[in-house]
Amino acid sequence: MDNSLKEELNNGKADFHEYMNRRFDLLRLNMAENFSKVLSGFVIKSVILFVLFFALLFVSLAIADWLNATYSYPGIGFIFVAGFYLLFILVFWLLRRVLIEKPIIQSMIEIFFPSDNNDYNKNDE
Repeated sequence: MDNSLKEELNNGKADFHEYMNRRFDLLRLNMAENFSKVLSGFVIKSVILFVLFFALLFVSLAIADWLNATYSYPGIGFIFVAGFYLLFILVFWLLRRVLIEKPIIQSMIEIFFPSDNNDYNKNDE
């Protein structure tokens, strides 16, 4: 009787270790998937922002040159464009929590804690 109990305990212990190893592997895979999603999103957005920066730079220079020619006053176009960007920065700074912080927090929560792929919720049902 003692041998069978010891065998059952050893089997239970081995099953528990196997279960824990598989849960750890699943956790590592989920973390790798989430990290790759965040990293790929960062790279894509960085490339888009880089190209957008140069497009905005050339459009700004064109508008400043056009305003200089329109008002026949050298430098006035650059002052208007700089004023527009300063106004934009002020509005952006005032709305930064609504425009930047909350959407980033929400997207990170959705990436790291997806509601439809949550293993704990599936096991509870």
